[in-house]
Amino acid sequence: MSYLVLARKYRPQRFSEVVGQSAVVKTVVNALRRNKLSHALLFAGIKGTGKTTLARIVAKALNCQNINPEEYEPCNQCQSCVEIMKGIHVDVLEIDAASNRGIDQIREIIDALKYAPAKGKAKVYIIDEAHMLTKEASNALLKSLEEPPSHVYFILATTEPNRLPPTILSRCQRYEFRRLDFKLIFNHLQRICELENYQIDQPALELIAREAQGSLRDALSLLDQAMAYGVRTKEDLLYSFGWHEEMIFEDLAKALIERDLKKAMELVQNLYEKGVDIISFTERLTHLFRELFLAKIFSQEVLADKGIDFRLLKDLLFLGNKEDFLLIYQALYKGLEAIRRSTYPQFQFELMIAKICEYEKFISIDALLEKLPTEALVASELEEERKVEPKLETKAETKVETKVETKVELKAEPKEEAKEEKRKRPLADVWDDNLTPKKEAKEEKKGEKWEEFLDIAGKEGATFRALLESVPKPEERDNKMVFLLEEDYPLLTSAYRDKLKDLVLKFFGKEVEFEVKKKRRDPEEVKNRPEVQAIMNIFSAKIAYIQPAKGE
Repeated sequence: MSYLVLARKYRPQRFSEVVGQSAVVKTVVNALRRNKLSHALLFAGIKGTGKTTLARIVAKALNCQNINPEEYEPCNQCQSCVEIMKGIHVDVLEIDAASNRGIDQIREIIDALKYAPAKGKAKVYIIDEAHMLTKEASNALLKSLEEPPSHVYFILATTEPNRLPPTILSRCQRYEFRRLDFKLIFNHLQRICELENYQIDQPALELIAREAQGSLRDALSLLDQAMAYGVRTKEDLLYSFGWHEEMIFEDLAKALIERDLKKAMELVQNLYEKGVDIISFTERLTHLFRELFLAKIFSQEVLADKGIDFRLLKDLLFLGNKEDFLLIYQALYKGLEAIRRSTYPQFQFELMIAKICEYEKFISIDALLEKLPTEALVASELEEERKVEPKLETKAETKVETKVETKVELKAEPKEEAKEEKRKRPLADVWDDNLTPKKEAKEEKKGEKWEEFLDIAGKEGATFRALLESVPKPEERDNKMVFLLEEDYPLLTSAYRDKLKDLVLKFFGKEVEFEVKKKRRDPEEVKNRPEVQAIMNIFSAKIAYIQPAKGE
């Protein structure tokens, strides 16, 4: 008989032998014991976690002739169990959806559903890699999945449940097969070595368990290969598998933590010369720094539950702090995405390693922001204040002088002379003054009223008075006092804005409304702003183009 590989030789044949999927196994066994098993099951999870294996055990449990009603474990001795284990049972059909994915193959299954089981108690259809079915085949299967005959069970297994149509997912009971922990895989490998009477060092077995990345079948395949070579130590394993990067792996991780650029680039060059897969190596490096970051947060007991072996990290763990590991982990993750998309992954990997080593020499955004308010933003604010203050002072002085002159002139003019002048004027002019005042008179009266308001409002304070005198006279529209202001006018953002509204309402009895006129900015003014100049000096940059803001 030909050699049977370890993954098949030690394949679980009973529910109790399934490794690492206790929740799924318990649910399925309870459903079988109570005769409440769904007619459509979906087993989803990564490769090598026991989906097809458990599907075969369920098929045996449904057809076993000597089933134990308490434990509901298949006997593995009756004719049905033996034939299912050999894969020759006529009522248990295992279909590879990758090669039988068309509607014709599904139609053949649907046509055979109506017939009763030939030998066993139930017909079981195990559809492996179910996500590979075509859209038409999936649609053809819908009715049968939803309402199959009482003797028919469907078990779908897939590594990519997200690719299955929602209509399929809604008709199945879904069971998630989790990635196996490092400790579970390691213990299982140790047990296999004992059964095979094979001696291998613990570090070598740990490396195999870690390389399996949660897949028990992959771990058994690697162990099978190691046994074929005669591996005893970790060095033998590295040599026989051609894992040259393992010797470089920890050295490069140490160089990244210590920010040793020269050593890191030498190791990168060594990787190129040995022909190591850059993407796979970066994935492992990212995973290592994730574990280092988690090791700084959680205790050793929690790490063990998460499948992280603290002993493998302790040599690197004390070389850096939590922030160092987080930054490197983040940089590696972003770099990994860029490497996968890059036409030149070698250059991208080299650039990523150099950035991590030189990280401390870069100026952070926070550092720039700390500089800008003190050196540039404050300067720009002072400059704006200087521009506004002279305008306010000039306008205030001009208006005060005008008012003083007007008052003096009014006092100097005798009332009798004014009356005499009015008597000498034509009758039409006098009638016009009393009954239909001219527009100019209205404007003059309005202006005097605004000046009177300024006198009253000025009692609130000199600053408020100066701010009001810089404001253009409002217009009366729809029983409102409308102020026309530029968009950068100080009053719009001033604390005195609400006070102005209250005073105008009391004096004029009208609401205040602000109309903002947009001001088009000159691009040249942007270049001369202090904060822009500061940024240009820091980065030794030049302005190539200024994009106007929307609406300008």
